[in-house]
Amino acid sequence: MVTRLAWGDAIGNQVRYLQSLLRSWGHTSEIYADSWDDACRDQVRPAKSYPREATRDSVLLVHHSFESRQVPLIARSRGRKLLVYHNITPARLFEGYDRGAALSCDTARVELLALRPHVDGAFAYSRFSAEELAAAGYPRVDVLPFAIDWNAFDTPPDPSLMAELDDGCSNILFVGRAVPSKYVDDVLRVFTAYQRLYQPKSRLLIAGNIHRDGPYGSFLHGLKDLLGPERIQFLGRVNAAQLSACFASATAYLSMSRHEGFGVPLLEAMYRDVPVVAYGAAAVPETMGGAGLTTFSREPMDVAQLLAVLERDSTLRQQVLAAQRARVAALSQQAVATQVRNTLLRWLGARDAGPAATPTPSEAPAIELVCPGFTSRPDAPMSRLARELHRRLPDSRILALRGRGEEPVLSLGPRTSEGASVWHFTPDQPVGPAPEPLPGSSSLETAVRASSGKVVLLGTDSGVSQALLGAVGRRGWGVRDAATVTDEAATEAARHHLGAQLLELDRSDLDAVANTLVQGLSSKRGARHARR
Repeated sequence: MVTRLAWGDAIGNQVRYLQSLLRSWGHTSEIYADSWDDACRDQVRPAKSYPREATRDSVLLVHHSFESRQVPLIARSRGRKLLVYHNITPARLFEGYDRGAALSCDTARVELLALRPHVDGAFAYSRFSAEELAAAGYPRVDVLPFAIDWNAFDTPPDPSLMAELDDGCSNILFVGRAVPSKYVDDVLRVFTAYQRLYQPKSRLLIAGNIHRDGPYGSFLHGLKDLLGPERIQFLGRVNAAQLSACFASATAYLSMSRHEGFGVPLLEAMYRDVPVVAYGAAAVPETMGGAGLTTFSREPMDVAQLLAVLERDSTLRQQVLAAQRARVAALSQQAVATQVRNTLLRWLGARDAGPAATPTPSEAPAIELVCPGFTSRPDAPMSRLARELHRRLPDSRILALRGRGEEPVLSLGPRTSEGASVWHFTPDQPVGPAPEPLPGSSSLETAVRASSGKVVLLGTDSGVSQALLGAVGRRGWGVRDAATVTDEAATEAARHHLGAQLLELDRSDLDAVANTLVQGLSSKRGARHARR
């Protein structure tokens, strides 16, 4: 079951391929959706018909990535249900461009929690996504290998487009919808630096749907005019032959996306022997698997230099291509199909199959101390305040971001740091050095949403805190450090949501803030919970 079945969409392609695998293994398999493209109308059944067609022996794979409004339908359907989580784009990545999409992303995360009681288990296509399911309290979580139909990439290139692009230019390619989360504007900035500093005879190809009259599409065209590089082509939605021509003529593939649950175009570029340069956000490093070039810098000149070195250093280029070929070989059609089959059968064979249960929100402490920089910036005032609060509030835990290079995990649990109980979560983007703002974290934010405890946001200007302001309601407290805040809009949002429960940090007297918080939290929980 999907919300919409679309041709060329990564989720639609995955669903159709899974169906073909299931049928090849002797299962009856149908796809249900609320809407679909005309090209898919013969492959899909209306979602509303599923409850009456399902039996107690049916197994429903619920593919979740966006607002669906399908939870009531799923809840009343007979048979077993398993969640397949493709990840949800953080709402903050649409803010300023598409309020409707931002609200739908927030609703989708509410639905992620609402689905939990109705499914027997859950899959994700990356450990990054699986960690969020564990944070949401799903009792059984497993990583499902992303099954790619590599044969679909073997379409011969369109000859006319190929002739146009094969003119001696270095072609930098990006494939995907032109939406804010993909940060196509950063692709434009990197390309501009590359063309001006390293390769004047270059072209940028952007293949994917772009809404020219929408806020983000208009912004991209305006930015293109402002930056002034030559030979930028917005190709829009392309067919299979045109896409093959783009890859066949590409010198390098560039992605600056801030969020990927699993980046199929990255692997498609590897399969087509195009070297990949990608910003290491979310599940991108996991998808790359050590191949290609993953950058943790968003600076256009830094990334442009990588593109230039790839072009000029033939030894490095061959090393990159060799690593990419090895990555693709590890994801061979037969090997992955076998892994998918074994993983699914482990769940379908018995109700008690699957990994051990993870802690549920009901087991969470009474107070959540949200301090994203606790581990990466241990000497910062907010980290010191978190340690003091944890000392005084024994039924609290500290929620922090993992450091750079630490991999996501399926079984969340505390680590002891200087006597404090710290739960670590993977950031959506790499954590940079201070004073760079701390990024958000889908899994940390979901853990707080799933918890019923009081919440203290230590540093209300962080991405995590800003994402949680509307979710914590009256159970939320916040601490603002005026010495580090540069975004007045973030301050106004914190004041709006927290009111009198937003406190100002006095760096010279951390105890004063700690005393106020302990008093405020203890007055509603009982003085026996506070230790002075």
